[in-house]
Amino acid sequence: MHSRRDFLRRFLAALGGVGLAGAQFRGLSWFLGTRAADAAQTDLVWVEGRDPYANTVKALAVLGGMGRFVKPGQNVALLPNVGWARTPEQAGCTNPRVVHAVIDEAFKAGAKSVTAFCNPCNDARVSLDMSGIGKEIEQTSARYEFINKKAWVRRPAVAGCTHIKKADVYRLVQDSDVLISIPIAKHHGSSILTMCCKNLMGAVRDRGYIHQSLHEGIADLTMMIPTTLCVLDATRILVRNGPSSGNANDVVVKNTLIAGVNPLHIDALGTTLFGKQPSDIAHLKILASRGFGTIDLAKIKYQTAKA
Repeated sequence: MHSRRDFLRRFLAALGGVGLAGAQFRGLSWFLGTRAADAAQTDLVWVEGRDPYANTVKALAVLGGMGRFVKPGQNVALLPNVGWARTPEQAGCTNPRVVHAVIDEAFKAGAKSVTAFCNPCNDARVSLDMSGIGKEIEQTSARYEFINKKAWVRRPAVAGCTHIKKADVYRLVQDSDVLISIPIAKHHGSSILTMCCKNLMGAVRDRGYIHQSLHEGIADLTMMIPTTLCVLDATRILVRNGPSSGNANDVVVKNTLIAGVNPLHIDALGTTLFGKQPSDIAHLKILASRGFGTIDLAKIKYQTAKA
């Protein structure tokens, strides 16, 4: 069985042969997530319901089932936000029940292994414990991998990147067949909002350099690290003092989940949770200008569902 990275290498080589820029293909996530036979299948869904686990299962069902993204025998990497020593009620990390649901659905689809990881800002073990994600993972056959300082892999920028020349990316991004990003939607003091695109900073080492030109850097990472599927947790969102806060007054309950194959389109919809427009977020505008997708909400097609 060919790995996801081998397929990417062959496909990128083919693109180069016909002179097409990689940036025009939205980081390849759409190509990986949609076959010609799935033309009528939705690529984006907005789900509402009180149970974050049920919301996740419903979203995946509307997208065509986890089997669309995970094939039997594949190794799956999960990138939730486990960056902060915060409880689920404080909305600093991904809701643990969303992570649990993604794991269960991946194994039901036949995954050989499921491994979650995140390069945190706070102490890794404390963050894993307080977020509740560690406890949820322990109830499954998945495992959580703490960052190994020797497991970074140098990845060069792709065509269209303007800030990052190369980045040290955690090995699971390269070694897994499937990468699923599971961020939480919240306010961020520097990038205004953090959702699917910015969540990829949890997969790299030198975030200080990226912060020197943050919005360009986020756009570059989105192009450099293709995701197979993105599941945006908006069970509770931080509306101010993000990304960590800790104040219950900064949290608003939305009981919402947005999932799909193009992180730009998910984030564009996600801005509306905060009463904003996609054009308010500079890295979304940059990605749209590079041909990664659209930020025109009138042009973004999605389904809605209740769980």
